[in-house]
Amino acid sequence: MNSHCSVVATFLQVVLAAQIFCWTGQFIGHGVFEKRAPALLDNLSQAFLMAPFFVLLEILQKLFGYEPYPGFHANVSKRIEADRKEWQEKKQKKNS
Repeated sequence: MNSHCSVVATFLQVVLAAQIFCWTGQFIGHGVFEKRAPALLDNLSQAFLMAPFFVLLEILQKLFGYEPYPGFHANVSKRIEADRKEWQEKKQKKNS
């Protein structure tokens, strides 16, 4: 029983460390490269529910060429680019 508790405790420590590392990376990445706040501040449910699936699909696509259906990656990339352009235009209007 003691070894089981030790394994669970170690697992939880690894998960906590991974969470801290990833969240820190997200905030630094958004601040340095995108110069904007992460989606966590815009939509909490999207950040916790949808973002992990998006990251998983990105990894599967990059490593294995996986797509849930033909053209999925191209459609998502196009949508992201359109949303990014819209965000930049709003930001420019706001700063003008």
